[in-house]
Amino acid sequence: MAEASKRVWTDATQLEARLDAEFYQPHFLEAERRLRRVPTQRFHNLWRDSNRIYIGIAGFSERTQDRDYTPYIRPTDVGTNGEIDWNHIAWCYAEWLNDHSVSGCAKAGDLLVEVKGNTRRVAVVDSSVPANCIVSGSFWRLTLADSVNPRFVLAYLLSNTGQLLKRRWVSNSVISWIDPHSFRRFQIPVPDRRIQDYIGAKVELAERCRAVASREREKLGTELAALYEGCPHDALSSLTTMVETAEIDGSRLDAWYHQRHFITLTDWLRRNPAFVELGNVASLSSDRWSPGAHGQSAFRYIEISNVDSSTGHVSHSEVPVKNAPSRARKLLRGFDVLVSTVRPNRGAVGLVPDSLDGAVATTGFAVVRPVSKTDAFFLLAVLRHPASTAQLMRCNTGSAYPAIEESVLPQIWIPGAKPGIRKSLGARELRRTTLLQTAVDLVDQAKADVEGLIEGTLDVQAILDGTLKPSTADDIPELAEDTA
Repeated sequence: MAEASKRVWTDATQLEARLDAEFYQPHFLEAERRLRRVPTQRFHNLWRDSNRIYIGIAGFSERTQDRDYTPYIRPTDVGTNGEIDWNHIAWCYAEWLNDHSVSGCAKAGDLLVEVKGNTRRVAVVDSSVPANCIVSGSFWRLTLADSVNPRFVLAYLLSNTGQLLKRRWVSNSVISWIDPHSFRRFQIPVPDRRIQDYIGAKVELAERCRAVASREREKLGTELAALYEGCPHDALSSLTTMVETAEIDGSRLDAWYHQRHFITLTDWLRRNPAFVELGNVASLSSDRWSPGAHGQSAFRYIEISNVDSSTGHVSHSEVPVKNAPSRARKLLRGFDVLVSTVRPNRGAVGLVPDSLDGAVATTGFAVVRPVSKTDAFFLLAVLRHPASTAQLMRCNTGSAYPAIEESVLPQIWIPGAKPGIRKSLGARELRRTTLLQTAVDLVDQAKADVEGLIEGTLDVQAILDGTLKPSTADDIPELAEDTA
């Protein structure tokens, strides 16, 4: 990101509705200049009703039994690639629909643009939207004209250029905010509709990947529930716990470790012959990496923040060896399972893809090495299960920086499923994670296409001639086998 200059020089031809120095920073002006290479329109010219911006309302994260509720989309329900997490959306009072059914309810194809707070999130409402779903007041909801592909607009707003120029219109006070007048003036590229559809098709295919992955998640949850049937992993904690002398574990004498729900869960797992300790089916890797020992000038580094706790996907950054952090010591193999030993309640459990074989991880991970690729995905699924998280949390120590010792991992109890079941569950988890990563890749391609369009490197003529076409479901094996 370009740094802001303390002093800015401009001329009258560049002045717009604002006169603050931040608005005229050189990196903003340069981005505007590049955008002029393609046809553009002011945002308000692309709405069906150019005089109205639909503003959402406030909502709640949980429901109570005494009221009727309707689904509610918060900013935190929208991911970095424009996806909406329909599995965890919040709720608001159903009677509010009488006042907000026109202004607040989302429908398929609507564009949601965050204009308050973070101001970076954007999404297109897909066909999974529940009936009577109301939108947060942090979003403006737009129904675009038929001449514009909303998924192309989404790709632009997610692109580096779109995000940069959106930040240009942000007003900073206590809470960042984009006012309606500024929002209407925002420039959107509007190339030939065939170009829009080419780029938008990738975003739409990503939506389908996520939809199938969501169904796989539900099936996986059902199969895991059968393995964990009767497991008291969701028992509620209490402020006080009375324990018998025989229940006191001599390794720890603190109250946290001896909470009743932890004791109940551990006893149930130990007594159940269908469960085995993780150390019986996998091992902890002790492979180490030393800077300079491998003749590298740079290495691939994986930190805890590189693990997506919602998908299990692991990314990395390229780091010069001379700048290697002191915690960069764990040498990885493809299909290792990484379990964060810091704040285990956050569920940072991920699987190292084969492409990251030889990468290096922080010592904040325990590295679980399975016996096979299929087992790797099975372990990914069970170590992300709440029963595993609860066992890790029991061994948690510290308050400001809670963590566990990696030696705890081999003692975690997991289902000792038969090979056929492990293979089936592993295959389902593999398909789910592959589809989610494919969705990320497709959106990245769409954003890159937008940048290529602006820079003049996108092969526009091939798209117009029909010789360059986007991927389809048939090109993605995990979608091609979908019969839903």
